[in-house]
Amino acid sequence: MKCFATGVMLMPQKLPTSLVHLKYLCLTGLSFARETDLLSALLLVTSPPNIDTIVLEMQYNPNEAMSQTAMNLIDQQDYSYVVLAHLRVITITNFSNMKTGLDFVKLVLAKSPMLKIVDIVIDKRVDINSEVKMLKELVRYPRASAKAEIRFERP
Repeated sequence: MKCFATGVMLMPQKLPTSLVHLKYLCLTGLSFARETDLLSALLLVTSPPNIDTIVLEMQYNPNEAMSQTAMNLIDQQDYSYVVLAHLRVITITNFSNMKTGLDFVKLVLAKSPMLKIVDIVIDKRVDINSEVKMLKELVRYPRASAKAEIRFERP
């Protein structure tokens, strides 16, 4: 993933080659506190037009400080061109109550008209009060698919 990051502002919006045959994407060791991880994940998730399933394994580090740039990155980018037309399932493990992770899920929900299942496995180190607040926020997000079911799990 670091190969895309020559600098946060120089990250391309689209890959030079269309990944039309890519239907399943699994990314591990992501930390949305790092701009390069967040931008690279967004690039890989939004580029393949026929993506059906996405699995993201987050790397939760409660001591990792999120930069101000990362915190508002999704809000500052233009994702009006993104449509995840074939996405049906997304699974995110080691999920925390980080703003960037919540914004990422919000974007996926808004851009995925065929989405059926959003499986979120909360990291065991997230305290219960933060978890409840996060869950309440996630279920309120607007969805492009009326059939999108958000399922939460704690390990």
